[in-house]
Amino acid sequence: MTYRPPIDDILFLLREVIGADSILARPEFAHVDPESLEAAVRQAGRVASDIVAPMNAPADRIGATLENGVVRLPPGFVEAYEAFCDGGWPGLALPEEYGGQAMPEIAQAALSEMSNGASLAFSMLPVCGRAAVRVLLAHAEPDTQALWVPKLASGEWSGTIVMTEPHAGSDIGQARTKAVPQADGSYALTGTKIFISFGDHDATPQNAHIVLARIEGAPEGVRGLSLFLVPRVTMEADGTFGPRNAIAASRIEEKMGIHGSPTCEMRLDGATGYLLGEPERGIQNMFTMINTMRLEVALEGVGIAGAALDKAARYASERVQGGSGGAATAIVEHADIRRTLLRMKALTGGARALCYETAALLDRGRSEEAGFLLPICKAVASEIAVEVASLAIQVHGGHGYISEHGVEQLMRDARITPIYEGTNGIQAVDLLLRKIGRDDARTLSLLCERVEGDLEPAAGGEIGDAVAAGLGEWRRVSSLLLERMAADVNQGLSGATPYLRLAGTVLMGWMWLRMAVAAKDDEYGDEIRTVARFYAADIMPEVDTLARRALVPGELLYTLDSERVARV
Repeated sequence: MTYRPPIDDILFLLREVIGADSILARPEFAHVDPESLEAAVRQAGRVASDIVAPMNAPADRIGATLENGVVRLPPGFVEAYEAFCDGGWPGLALPEEYGGQAMPEIAQAALSEMSNGASLAFSMLPVCGRAAVRVLLAHAEPDTQALWVPKLASGEWSGTIVMTEPHAGSDIGQARTKAVPQADGSYALTGTKIFISFGDHDATPQNAHIVLARIEGAPEGVRGLSLFLVPRVTMEADGTFGPRNAIAASRIEEKMGIHGSPTCEMRLDGATGYLLGEPERGIQNMFTMINTMRLEVALEGVGIAGAALDKAARYASERVQGGSGGAATAIVEHADIRRTLLRMKALTGGARALCYETAALLDRGRSEEAGFLLPICKAVASEIAVEVASLAIQVHGGHGYISEHGVEQLMRDARITPIYEGTNGIQAVDLLLRKIGRDDARTLSLLCERVEGDLEPAAGGEIGDAVAAGLGEWRRVSSLLLERMAADVNQGLSGATPYLRLAGTVLMGWMWLRMAVAAKDDEYGDEIRTVARFYAADIMPEVDTLARRALVPGELLYTLDSERVARV
């Protein structure tokens, strides 16, 4: 089945729910009007369906290969990327002075969702370039920005995030990659990095590797790390290419999904690199990129969930089988299939709306509120992608388990999203320990007040009552976990993962409340209100269970010693 972009759902959110018109009224978006925003969304959908989607299944079957030290992308991949770049899509939300279109983040969110729904493996290439631009604009010298950012914004060059090492995993502070100062002001970097998406490939002639390393003599741990720009190919003073730099892919990982995206082990053997920002502030500087990637991964989840929902809905409408009364009907008439599809709709729509709300906050300059929502978006949307893809396989039955319909690929591709760019367990700790604990719950309180403000016009309705009850539980559990953390951090963090899902469930309920209020009295509006009621009836009750799980006594996790916990 071809990919069908959810244009109507996206435009409804932009126009009626998150207030795109008020965003476009801001001075920085004076060059964008509602018509051009809508045109960009519609054209992005066509790019996703006509250019990106056709190469998705072949790229998955064939995968990337390492030939004589060079990574080759699957057939059709490079051509699709060139067409994507010809349309100016890599620079959609990047500054005009560097060749971008300076569209708002809500436009980028739409492009990201649909591109990821068409092919997650493909979409990882341009997103790494965008993230590299954010780092360079924040921390590079002006001459470096002038050389690199236009090439990245056009897609002519690409970027990578080079953080993880074999022995360390998510514990970045254990990094051993060494940076030795050179007489010309550069550094020579030596070490091994793993899990580097598009660490090498043949779609662009240059790669901006954004690398975490420790300057020789710097302290151990996270605080001793610095951030570097390491070109794939060295650059001469006049901006032309020099020799190949001493950084190369030594292996492509064999993995469960995203086969079209080469996940590389990278070796640096005295590679030339350039310091980005101040020494020993690598982690702080890297967060410029990490925060961009958190929202992008959340939109990956939304894109995959949307694609899985579309495939399941079409299959359910076409597949004819006997029902409880014996008459053969399309399986969409069966109660269990209807319940499954409604759950898929409710989860996908709630995650989509929450991600677009976060993008809108970034456009409005409300970075603290957006930062609070980022770990929730990343974790919840990625978990929903896995669940909805799994449900799509279930709707297809045995036909879902084989490759013909493409839903098994969605399941395989989706499974990486709860892991990379910070596992969802790390997102949960970040939310509870940093976003709430170190903030003294100030941003949490502001967000809860916003939810309360939207409850008033919906008082007495099913979704309003459910969200009000859920909000009360969220506040209660937050207070109790903060008390526990004050006494013993591990006592509070023992409930971090169910707590994050609780927060996400309430916030998606809030978004469904807003969608139900905004929906018009027409066929589409009736669908929105019905799915909102289903969310209130079927999904919001999970808040009670999540609250109980979040408050399981922390000492239960530590009653058994480590040896007995790990015993099989």
